[in-house]
Amino acid sequence: MSQKPDTLYTTLEKEALICARCGYCRTDCPIYKVIGWESASPRGKVSLSREIFAHQQRRDIPEEFVRRLAQCTLCGACAVGCSTTIDLRRLWLDLRQRLAEAGQEPQAYVNLRDTLAAHKNITNFSNDERLEWAQDLDDPESIEPRSGADVCYFVGCVSSFFPQAAEVPLATAEILHEAECDFTTMGGEEWCCGFPLLGAGFANDAQKFIRHNVEKIKAMDIHTLIASCPSCYHVWKHDSREVLKGYDLKIQHTTEYLAQLIKEGRIQLNELAEVITYHDPCDLGRNSGIYEAPRAIINSIPDVKFVEMAHNKDYALCCGGGGNLQSVDPENAARIAALRVEEIQATGASIVVSACQQCEQMLTAAIRKENLPIRVLDISQLILEAL
Repeated sequence: MSQKPDTLYTTLEKEALICARCGYCRTDCPIYKVIGWESASPRGKVSLSREIFAHQQRRDIPEEFVRRLAQCTLCGACAVGCSTTIDLRRLWLDLRQRLAEAGQEPQAYVNLRDTLAAHKNITNFSNDERLEWAQDLDDPESIEPRSGADVCYFVGCVSSFFPQAAEVPLATAEILHEAECDFTTMGGEEWCCGFPLLGAGFANDAQKFIRHNVEKIKAMDIHTLIASCPSCYHVWKHDSREVLKGYDLKIQHTTEYLAQLIKEGRIQLNELAEVITYHDPCDLGRNSGIYEAPRAIINSIPDVKFVEMAHNKDYALCCGGGGNLQSVDPENAARIAALRVEEIQATGASIVVSACQQCEQMLTAAIRKENLPIRVLDISQLILEAL
């Protein structure tokens, strides 16, 4: 459940007492920006946590508190502004786990857990259909699971099963073929990374998925794994560390791997006369520290004019789609996305690039709602256009 491997997080009870109630976190919290209630702010939730858990006499958990916790996107922005350096993202995950253990989690989380238990992915499709997207490749069989490949591409649930997001693995696979990379996938043996379960508070259930995926990677004798979903990447990089202990596995986000291919000259990019801005996904940027690789890719394309948004990197605004928010409060998720679109529009960009399928879905919907002439692309799609 860690945000970063070097966290100083102790226990919920101790961390809740550290809060100085300064309120700096409120200006960074996306859900507070659109709701405006103190109970929705990080400070407000920590105060309630202190009353419920940190005092000696445990109190009942109010339904309103449960609702407010479910509205958190787990973006980690509050931790950046915290004057007492509390690992607030981990604190929210800790709280959600306690709610689940008390049987007070939202029904949407229960439905999600049941779906994952039945299908091993976040949809109602059979997990054997994970490579359906590959039918649009020239040689679909080339990515069938194969032991001993140099690289395994962990595709993720969203890219595997949602038609719009399927453009991401298609572009990634075409780029890897172009660079003559020896890569494979896990096919139907790839289960959900476990992040939706961690975000819902079902840590023990998530461990089953993590262990399965690690066991399959070991059985395939894979020693480099890349993931295009930032949440999948974060789980592999941080939450799988104990299970991976003793096994040599290099884990990279696709932006890191693709930036490396460009630097080595294995991908040649042509001119693109476009104004481009970049949206930092929360789980890739703030929560994993990857900022430079995607920007290096964009800036390596000749004739591109790259413009940063007002809030970027550590201070980038959330798209609204994180932390399972879309499943419990889609209206406020869309309101958060609209705030980000205002910043995108202000750059004058014709293309906004991200490196997260969920971010791209949220931003696309918000941009279409405003009828703006801005395209939303994944970093892999941008590279493909420049080939």
